[in-house]
Amino acid sequence: MQKKVAILVGGSDLFSGIRGVSKGARIIQQNIASYYDDILLINYNYFLDFGRCLSKLPGYVLDNYADAIICLYGYSKGGEVVLELCRRLKDKKYIDLLITIDIADGPWSGTINRNVPGNVKKNINVYQGRPRFPLLSYGMRAASNEGAFIENINLTNQVLNNHLVTHSNIEMLMVEAVIEWMKNV
Repeated sequence: MQKKVAILVGGSDLFSGIRGVSKGARIIQQNIASYYDDILLINYNYFLDFGRCLSKLPGYVLDNYADAIICLYGYSKGGEVVLELCRRLKDKKYIDLLITIDIADGPWSGTINRNVPGNVKKNINVYQGRPRFPLLSYGMRAASNEGAFIENINLTNQVLNNHLVTHSNIEMLMVEAVIEWMKNV
């Protein structure tokens, strides 16, 4: 039977490793544990990573999960990390499901390449497009010129569970949906 692997990258840790992995990523990990053979939970430190995460991860995936079903999850800067991972695996590995929640990088959010490569079978991209102080982070639509199936869910100015969706709360507002999507891979 084919192994199922989930790789979860929460938002950037702006506190130099003190805060650790995002709360939403931990909740997702706990709730999908019985559905996956392996789960990699990655803490992306915005100031101290210097690209180490992305330089090691593609080789690790290919060495350990070449024949596995792969599901990737990324919130905020973590969304950019998993999208870049897909690009680096483009000619080597299919990604069964890519879930991106408000791919962002502070005031530079608009410069992120949100083009999904063709090795991604399905991308569910949830975003809100309104920058708010202090981080000014926001997401945008994903696209593919290589045939990846993309479901864009725009939550800009939407209210969920009595909360206006912002970059700061979108991960926690979407955590239940993400868990269901990942269970159904």
